Amino acid sequence: SNLASIHKDSGNIPEAIQSYRTALKLKPDFPDAYCNLAHCLQIVCDWTDYESRMKKLVSIVADQLEKNRLPSVHPHHSMLYPLSHEFRKAIAARHANLCLEKIHVLHKHPYKFNLEMKGRLKVGYVSSDFGNHPTSHLMQSVPGLHERGKVEIFCYALSPDDGTTFRSKIAREAEHFIDLSQISCNGKAADRIYADGIHVLVNMNGYTKGARNEIFALRPAPVQVMWLGYPGTSGASFMDYLITDIVTSPMELSNQY
Repeated sequence: SNLASIHKDSGNIPEAIQSYRTALKLKPDFPDAYCNLAHCLQIVCDWTDYESRMKKLVSIVADQLEKNRLPSVHPHHSMLYPLSHEFRKAIAARHANLCLEKIHVLHKHPYKFNLEMKGRLKVGYVSSDFGNHPTSHLMQSVPGLHERGKVEIFCYALSPDDGTTFRSKIAREAEHFIDLSQISCNGKAADRIYADGIHVLVNMNGYTKGARNEIFALRPAPVQVMWLGYPGTSGASFMDYLITDIVTSPMELSNQY
């Protein structure tokens, strides 16, 4: 399964499918391998036995949630499958709790905030996708559109510079552009954000590739919101708001966020 995951993460989907199938032959009761295989088959649009595959996947998730285990289905992938909204929220919540468990070992004291506003509102955007990525294609102009007299903009990059015009435009138009990709410790990255005195910290990754939700779990800002990069719920106690719209997030489903 480890070899299969390496193939999957490298984009070698056919090899990953073969490796997951081999793992399942050796160990038929292997939820992680089964769910990862299901995702790979979906990527290559292999709909063979789709209904029975989804039925088993839903059964696996239901069993894992009932036993309070970390589900084998990733929150981002859960939106691809015929799972209930309750299941999707529960999957996200389990992964959010995992972030809290990871930061617990850092033994950091909670940050303290002075909620009295002095000067401009400080907004920090955090993303691994400041570069040639759909997120930047959509929001590359946003940092420069804020009213500078009232708002001070910080962009925290979780990925290295890819040398594209998307990256350079965001870096140029944000008042402050900080590359956190060289700070691998989430505690130190959170310290840097806290030191900047951010009032509103924006999570643009959610559970997508490159996310570092552990930074948000440390709560380096008094208000933390989700925006743009992830359309589902964070299921996290450390995220306060989701900036969305009624098409992506219908009001009648508000209790699922």
